[in-house]
Formats: sequence, structure tokens, C-alpha cells
Amino acid sequence: MPEVRKTVRETARDAVDDGARRFDRPATEAAHLVVDGGRQLERRGPLTVAVAGDKSVSHRALLAALLPGAPAVLTVRNANLGGAVRALLPALRALGLRVDDEGGGTLVVRRGAVPVPQAVRAHSGITAWPADVPYLETGGSSAAARLLIGLLAGTGTRAVVDGDEVLRHRPMEWIVDPLVELGAEVDYLGEVGRLPVLVRAPVCRSAAVELSVGSAQARSAVLLAVAAARLPATVRHPVRSRDHTERMLAAFGAGLHERDRTITWDGGPYTVPSVIDVPADPSLAAYPVAAHLMWGDSAELRVPGVCLNPTRLGFFEVLRRAGADISYEDERRTSGGEPIGTVVARGGLEGLESVRVDDPALLHALIDEVPLLAVVAALLPGTSRIGCAEELRFKETDRLTTTARMVGAFGARVEVEADGLTVRGGAALRAGTVPGFEDHRIAMAAATLAMCLPGRTTVRGGACHHTSFPDFADVQRAVGARIVEDSQR
Repeated sequence: MPEVRKTVRETARDAVDDGARRFDRPATEAAHLVVDGGRQLERRGPLTVAVAGDKSVSHRALLAALLPGAPAVLTVRNANLGGAVRALLPALRALGLRVDDEGGGTLVVRRGAVPVPQAVRAHSGITAWPADVPYLETGGSSAAARLLIGLLAGTGTRAVVDGDEVLRHRPMEWIVDPLVELGAEVDYLGEVGRLPVLVRAPVCRSAAVELSVGSAQARSAVLLAVAAARLPATVRHPVRSRDHTERMLAAFGAGLHERDRTITWDGGPYTVPSVIDVPADPSLAAYPVAAHLMWGDSAELRVPGVCLNPTRLGFFEVLRRAGADISYEDERRTSGGEPIGTVVARGGLEGLESVRVDDPALLHALIDEVPLLAVVAALLPGTSRIGCAEELRFKETDRLTTTARMVGAFGARVEVEADGLTVRGGAALRAGTVPGFEDHRIAMAAATLAMCLPGRTTVRGGACHHTSFPDFADVQRAVGARIVEDSQR
């Protein structure tokens, strides 16, 4: 009987019940975030705050150490040191790479170290794990797992890739299917389409593969595989999304050509440099910018050194189109091919009626900031729509449903649809106790909205922000927020 494959939309619908079970699981009682509304400082003149390095670029820079011909010592400067990036480090050490944290966001990766095995996470459906291959577990980081699978398939390194219980529920066929088309042998050890997987044999044939989703992780896994194998290939993708892998490989000298959502890799030589600089993360810059706009300060906020890659600027662009005063200054380019500059925000949300996202490329350019955009929309008087977002069903939580429940806990009117959210503005919002769902993007968006509401808000489990933005509370305090983790009280 032929295999029946579901569309992304059908799979998203089917994931709702499973996602609900996962985000309704008993909390691990991580520290909460406690926010007292109102700004603690009155100021005149501009304020400058800095945010951490980009999480996506940090993952790719570290994984560059696995590419053939990478230097014996690779230094990654201004790396994001949140939990999602740190989740990759034990897997690298299990592959025989030494990773040293030199402070200040600098990680140094050295080849030739003695492998440090990872403990195997128990799995109810597996009684015997493959012998004599490394076991690589990446916690809850989907980027670490998916990109690692691609690199292993490119280098021909036999290994098991696994994740925590949440990551084990997230789809992996987006990555595995195109790699198999290129000749790789990848086995599911438990449920089909999910982790853990065993990479048994490398990609070995040139082909044109067509990706079923616009996920940058899917495209990056395939590109890293063929780059590692020096295998010419063509990758077709349905929508433009973040292109950090393409920019990094091109900066290394790789022969990549893109046209009409088709990327062609010529299989030629490239050189991995000894130092890779990571720009500041635009997804993190969005939080202080949003707080500044919500407060309506007439002064100026500046966030320097931010990655200005157009595939990452959707949050700022949606607000600019709606009328917010956001601009980019001091633009330049890093050695890794990323444009960077200073994000400047002035004024507030006055005059903005609503926001709208109805283009897949625009959605992908703000995919991590959807919860934050939803809380901004809750403050606007009109009806806002965030569409083309089926993929959010497969994040740390079903992020469409958790976003709606979080914003609704403040009193906002939010409707969940198959592919997005409708936020009906004008409702009276209130402080209180709101859920963070152990999802860093949900928790940080909730805390940011709480900053502009009178009274005290507790974001349950909000300390999960350490996954991507360890300095979140410090940065928001720098722009005037009154926010602490309850363990610090």
C-alpha cells in the first residue's frame, strides 16, 4: 500500500492535541519573572543597549568546525551563550572537539580532542541502542539537532542524534527525506519522522531536491550536507526564509547561486576561516525596541551591531509599515557575509491602528517574534492578523495556541486559526499571573507586555528565557523595566 503523506497544514491540525498535551504538562517550576508595570527611569536624550549574539549564526559558526578542511582551532566571537546554543556543545565534545568558553561570548573549538561520551536518554520504545557509534543529544534545540544531522550525513560520520522529550515530538522528516534523496541512509530508531535517528551512510549522489517546507533549518541541513560532501546539488524551497547558511558558505568562497527559490551548489572548494564573528541577534533586539515603543518614550533607543539580514527584520518591518519610527543606521557587513548596523527606535505606538502579516516570506522573517508581535497588536485599537504561520505549531510548544492563551491571560481578545492568529484590539488589559508555558519566546513576550501595564505581573516559569536570551532581564532593566526573577527577590 503506498505511503500517504500529509500536507504541512494537515499535520499542523493534527498536532494541536499533541501540542496541547505538551504545554499543559506539569511545570518543572523554573523561576518565574516578576514585573512591576511602569518605567523606573525618566530620561532625556538617547539610550543605547546591547544584546547578545545571534543564536542562528552561532549554531552555524560552531558547526563549521565539522566541515572538511576547517582549521584545527576555530574561534567564534560574540556567540550567543543561551541554552539553545550550549545544548550543541556536549554533542561536539562527543565527536572529539574541545570547546572552551573564553569569556565575553568567545568560544574556541579545537579538533583532535578525546571524545567525551554523552549519557543516553531513556526511550520507551528502544531497548538496544546502536553500538560503537557516538550518541549525540541536543536537549530541546531543534536547530542543533537538524543541522547536525545534515553535517553528519555530509561527512559520513555514523552517529545517533537525539533530543529531549519535547524535541522528540518535533518533525524530522523535513530534514531526513531530502537527505535520503541525496543517497544518505538515516534510520528512525523510534517513531517514524521523529528523533532519535541513526545516520548510517553519507549523501553520495547529485540531485535536485525539493523541500516541503520553508524552514531555514531544512534548507540549511541539506546545504551543509552537500557542502561537507563536496557534492554538487540543487535545492528548491517554497519560501524565502533566513539565509545565514548560504551567506556563511558564500563568505567561505563556496560556489552558491540562487534564483527563483532555487539554490545551486557547484561542489567546489571553500575555506573555513579561523575566526567567525557573530552579529547581535535581531530577535533579541526586538524586546527592548518593543518595550520602548509600548512606553511611548519620545526619546531615542539605539541597539548597535544588530544583524540586518532582510530575512530577519520582519518584526521591525511590520511595525515600520504600520507607522512606527524605526530606522537602521551605521550599516556595514561582517566577514561572515552578514549586514549589520544600529536599530534606532523613536516615539511610541501612537497612530498605529493594526498590524498584518499575510506573506510567507514576511512571516519567516519574524517567525521567532510572533508572540511579541501579538502582544504589541493587543495594545493597538484595530484588528490585527498574523497568518502563514502553520510552522509555529512545531516549536517548543504549539506556539499559536500558547501565544493566544498567554495574551488572553492579560484580557486580550485573540482567535486561533489553522494558520495564524487574529488579535482584536481595544480590550482593557490587566496585570496578573500569566503562563509562560516553559517557552522562552512566550515568556519574554509576556514580560515585555507586562512592563507597560499598571500593577504586578508574574510570568510563570519565565526564567526559561535563558534558552535564547540569558541577559533578557538585564537588558529590559537597562531600558527602564522593573523586572526580576522571583529567586532574586
